Amino acid sequence: MSIAKYIGRTIVIVYMDKKERISKRTIRVIRIDAGTVFAFDTSCNGPRRFAVERILAAQPVIVHAS
Repeated sequence: MSIAKYIGRTIVIVYMDKKERISKRTIRVIRIDAGTVFAFDTSCNGPRRFAVERILAAQPVIVHAS
């Protein structure tokens, strides 16, 4: 999965942790280094790291003008 195209963007990911628990998170991708996504996680309001190999799905957040 090519997450690099989302650097600087807000995306929703489906993530499986080491204990095989699945969660859905909204993150802003800051950078990717050595198979790790460094991001700001809006659900915990802070920085987080995610293993690229554990990201099951990713979709950009689309903001609609009203």
